[in-house]
Formats: sequence, C-alpha cells, structure tokens
Amino acid sequence: MAFQKEHIRHCILFAFELKKSATEATKMIYSALDEDAVTNKTCEKWFQRFHSGNFDLNDAERSGTPKKLEDEELEQLLNEDPCQTQQELAEELGVTQQAISVRLKKLGRIQKVGRWIPHVLSPENKVRHCDTATSLLSRFNQKDFLQKIVTGDEKWVLYDNPKRRKSWVHPSEPSTSTAKPNIHAKKKCY
Repeated sequence: MAFQKEHIRHCILFAFELKKSATEATKMIYSALDEDAVTNKTCEKWFQRFHSGNFDLNDAERSGTPKKLEDEELEQLLNEDPCQTQQELAEELGVTQQAISVRLKKLGRIQKVGRWIPHVLSPENKVRHCDTATSLLSRFNQKDFLQKIVTGDEKWVLYDNPKRRKSWVHPSEPSTSTAKPNIHAKKKCY
C-alpha cells in the first residue's frame, strides 16, 4: 500500500511538471491505473503542496498523534473502580471519551445502576438487635404491655439523599451494591 501511494504521488508530480491541472491529473491516473486510485481532492492537495515549493512525496510528520488505547489498561482501571464515568476514564488514560465508549462496547461492558441492599450491620449491631427483639417479646407476654408505649407527634425529615452510582460490568455480572444509609442518622425535627 505504501508503494502504491508513493507511486501515485509520483504520477501526480509528473502531471504537475507537465503543467496539467489537478482535474486533468486525476483523469490521467484514472485512465492509467484505476478509478479508485486517487480522488480529485487528493490531487488538489498535492498540487497546492507542489505550488508552495514542497516536492517531498512523503507524508508530513503529525504532531499530537492520538495515544493508542490498550484494553489491558482500561480493564485494570475498571477492576480498581467500575463506577468511574467515561470522562474520568478518558482523563486517566489520556484519550477521548469517544475512544473509551467504543472500547467499552468492544469489551462487552454495559453500564448498570447499583442496587440498594439493606443497611449493613456490624456484628455488635446484630447482637443488639437480637437483644432488643428478645426483650420486646418478653414484654409482650406481660399484661399491661400496651400502656407502656410512648408516642409523639413530631415530624422527622431525612435530608441526606445519597446517589447510587452506575458501574461498568459485563452483562452477566451483577451491578455494584450500595448499602442503604441509616434512616436514623441525619434527621431534623420540625
């Protein structure tokens, strides 16, 4: 392919030296080679280059060539924290967000919203809950149990609104789980 490109560029230079236009050079190359060999726009680009005095037939050096995205790097980042956004992954790897999106699709990753799971209890909390349930059951057997219940008319409002995060997982994998916050943690009395 590289030889073919260089060969076509020599043909364009030859047409330029013959004082032909870019359109005429395209037609000459079509008749000699193939209609898919070169486009008129390519010939015009090379003619402009030759008019400026640059007769080098090699491709110009490109600065800022995009970094190749490696699947292993992306997999490693997802294993560390599957809840990262595409933008965070792109910044971490130094590529575009579109490159991350394409690569995630090729890896078969989809985005799932995390599930709420019941409040996570420590072993001490579990023991305390069992003790409380046992004492309540023993009180229920007493005769005047209902007279000892105290009620109030206060209105409690929970003002902590945590968000569930999305995570990148394979379709067969479960999403990340988030413990529900303690419903008694941050209340205000109004």
